[in-house]
Amino acid sequence: MKFTSLNLFGYFNDWQSRLPHILNYLSEEKPAVIFFQEVVYLPDTAPRPQAYDVLSKLDYTYQQLAVTRLQGSPHHSEYREGLAAASRFPITHAETLVLRQHPDDHLQRIVQLLDINVNGHTVKFANIHFAEKFHHAEIHFLELLDILKSREDYNRIIVGDFNMPDLATTADHWQQNYRSSGEHAYISYPSKNYCIDYALIPKTAGVNMAVSTSSDLLSDHRAVTFALSPTA
Repeated sequence: MKFTSLNLFGYFNDWQSRLPHILNYLSEEKPAVIFFQEVVYLPDTAPRPQAYDVLSKLDYTYQQLAVTRLQGSPHHSEYREGLAAASRFPITHAETLVLRQHPDDHLQRIVQLLDINVNGHTVKFANIHFAEKFHHAEIHFLELLDILKSREDYNRIIVGDFNMPDLATTADHWQQNYRSSGEHAYISYPSKNYCIDYALIPKTAGVNMAVSTSSDLLSDHRAVTFALSPTA
């Protein structure tokens, strides 16, 4: 199974020039599931969130958008942002969680929980975009892990923009149950020459993982594609 994560970077940095590169990459990679972060909706500019600019041109029957945050903007009367996912397989359950907002963080963060039926088997995902500051991102990450633990939800793949260049700082909280794509050497945020976009795969899944990235033409992040295959 192959899935891709990409922070769309809103409409910044010439969206119309970036869009063809995003479409070309996803058309070539053909992931079963796509996860977007920083999906922006500007009602005074377009009738739908920008994810539709991508998904309307690709063959993904099942889509789930959670563009829930309303924030201020000097250029638009309304500026909304959130997450989106698209799948070639049925999305059988979706839930949006609002994470606690730190007093020093001016933006609220959410998590998309998705259950996807892949040929009769349920594959669970959490699409995430944590706070920009590393410390706040760690707090969000640990909060999500606590929520999943309270639900005994240990078989969910956590994927997206962690905004954390070093997951090892929190390894005591997750390494017993998960493998990190950080085991592979790759760069997802080229302006800083480090990685902040990961997938955590439950060890119970018993799969091998390969990781590849896009060019720098899609966004300020590189798209990251994760390919899972059964262990021998």
